[in-house]
Amino acid sequence: MVVNESEFKKHIKTKEFQNLYIITGGEKFLVKHYTNTLVTKIMGNEPPEFNFHNFDDSCEINQIAVSVDVVPFMSEYNCVKVTDLNVEKLKKDDFDSLKEIIKNIPKTTIVIFTFPTLDISGKNYNSLLTLGKKQGIVADFQRYDSHSLSKQLVDAVYKRGCTITLANAGKIVDYAGTDLTALQNEIDKLCAYADGGEITLDIIDSLVHINLETKVYYMADHIICNRVEKAYRELDILFYQKTEPISIVSAIATAYIDLYRSRVAGENGIPLSTVAKDFNYGKREFVLSKAARSGRRISTNALRKSISEIINTDQKLKSTTTDGRTLVEKLIAKLTLIAGEG
Repeated sequence: MVVNESEFKKHIKTKEFQNLYIITGGEKFLVKHYTNTLVTKIMGNEPPEFNFHNFDDSCEINQIAVSVDVVPFMSEYNCVKVTDLNVEKLKKDDFDSLKEIIKNIPKTTIVIFTFPTLDISGKNYNSLLTLGKKQGIVADFQRYDSHSLSKQLVDAVYKRGCTITLANAGKIVDYAGTDLTALQNEIDKLCAYADGGEITLDIIDSLVHINLETKVYYMADHIICNRVEKAYRELDILFYQKTEPISIVSAIATAYIDLYRSRVAGENGIPLSTVAKDFNYGKREFVLSKAARSGRRISTNALRKSISEIINTDQKLKSTTTDGRTLVEKLIAKLTLIAGEG
């Protein structure tokens, strides 16, 4: 059975535990959080060493096999947690053995495969998920969309004794991105500063770290609108933060590709939701909507020429000894001139 966050919450509360859990998904913060919550519900706050077996990605399959067969001592369950096991790298015999272990888990043992940092896909991983659906529960935690994240932040701020509007919570998401771990850090910092009061836009602008993707989207918008000074100011901040030139150009390329995809989709009557699905945007579909709005100020031909210049700069960064900052500064100038042509 595959469950989402809400269903998994309810399941944990019932304490009607399954013998097998696979906890995975794109939102790693939730994967880690609910893995810890599940283990605590099963084994208590201080799991006894003889009933709780904690393995990482370096474990041997025979170690898992031995631990799975342990009879619980002074406890209802024997629990085995395996973290970030890269099943795609297992030899065929080892993976076959792992599948047999899963198919024959004793009724008093609970096995948890959790992936709080590892992103994998492939034949073995899919086979593991299929077994999980048949033998137990697969908890799939996907990233929240921007609106859902904003609501989560409002609740998180309230629990910390402060207040924030939904619009300002959305501004934090715009600045810091959609990674929950990063957002939790920002909320902790803002609530400490607000000290029981309201988190205002001024506080957010002063304290929230703006991630690379967001900074570059602002930069692209300044370029398109011929706000050259502001574009270079954003670039200065990135270099002050010791961001590598090749990372900056890569982020600029992503921003312009989003602009181009949204433009071509609009010209051909293709919904942005279709573009998001075809190019695996997932919960980042909102960036296409933003790109469609800001891209109205630049022509399709100018976008094509801009992308060509970005590719040229990327190639020079990788193949010449020219100073990286100089190449990026020249790129900003060229992109501004091209935007002006439109």
